[in-house]
Amino acid sequence: MARNIQIAMQDKLNEIIDGGRDYGMQLAVYYKGELVVNAWAGVADTETRKPVTENTLFPVFSVTKGITATMIHILADRGALRYDQKVCEFWPEFARNGKKDITIRHTLSHTAGIPQMPYNLGRSDLNDWSRMCDIIAESEPLWAPGGPAVYHALTYGWILGRVIELAGAKPFAKFLKDEICDPPGIRNLYIGIPEDAAPSLSIATLYEPGFNADALNTGVKTVPKCCNPMCDWINERDTLKACIPAGNGTMNAMSLARHYASLLPGGVDGVRLLSDDTINAAVQATSIEGSPEPTNVFGLGYSLGFKGSMYGSRPTLFGHGGYGGSVGFADLEHDFALGLTKNYFHANSAELEIVRAVQNYLNIPPD
Repeated sequence: MARNIQIAMQDKLNEIIDGGRDYGMQLAVYYKGELVVNAWAGVADTETRKPVTENTLFPVFSVTKGITATMIHILADRGALRYDQKVCEFWPEFARNGKKDITIRHTLSHTAGIPQMPYNLGRSDLNDWSRMCDIIAESEPLWAPGGPAVYHALTYGWILGRVIELAGAKPFAKFLKDEICDPPGIRNLYIGIPEDAAPSLSIATLYEPGFNADALNTGVKTVPKCCNPMCDWINERDTLKACIPAGNGTMNAMSLARHYASLLPGGVDGVRLLSDDTINAAVQATSIEGSPEPTNVFGLGYSLGFKGSMYGSRPTLFGHGGYGGSVGFADLEHDFALGLTKNYFHANSAELEIVRAVQNYLNIPPD
């Protein structure tokens, strides 16, 4: 079976690239603890025509939110924090300007009430970890924590990232390496590329010819204008070297899939990052205060299966996608994990088609 699905999915990627529907892609799939797909196709850069390889890294935007959530859950598993603890219990400065009652749970579920970003920040500001933590500490909530649920596109990462540093007693990048990457042997996953590693890495260039800043920033301004166009911002090497836990991860599909495989009951190669109790708590749909039923598509940091989701609608599906179509997710019911990375952002992208092709081949129902 493994050989057959590998051939089928490699053919699928080749078909998409040859048809001009993407420039470069990677796909990795774990099924019942076994790597059954590790495929790639196309070019990492349209000018040099450098081909995508297994080790090409792709900027994946908000895919990192799921990985940051896993870091929080590791600390919860160890008793180093509780989801209903206030953020300011770890980070006292965060209590300023009416934020003392915001909890870790509120932040994970995008109900903390501070999705907004100062719109006139520069890219150098976003790349400065200490400065951004100070800015977040001084921010004022738009409403009381607990609702409504509004996507915290960037603030999510600095809030949780600072908690990870303080509760985990080590810098964010070191915690990521020590607790997420090293145990299951993940070698190509970064949230902030180290200076000494940067020269040796092959990083794909992202493209979005039809970028529309107005469509991105309707309503609450969750992304400052310096990030537009989004691909230009994330392609900058200074951005990729910064620590922006909500949005500047750089990785290959294999590492992304392996992260999610290590959260499943069987783990991967004998390694599992979270206990049953913790992962089951993490995938419960958020209940918004004042609402009798869960009304959000988020659990604790992971987006969940729902009608119209790329993963499917079953509640055992959880993960996180990123701007432009890269995605990583897992399926607790079917012991299945997938990572997909890509570099051409347009309306007729084929990522949903690829995910469904994998699920169909493995007889895994999305709904």
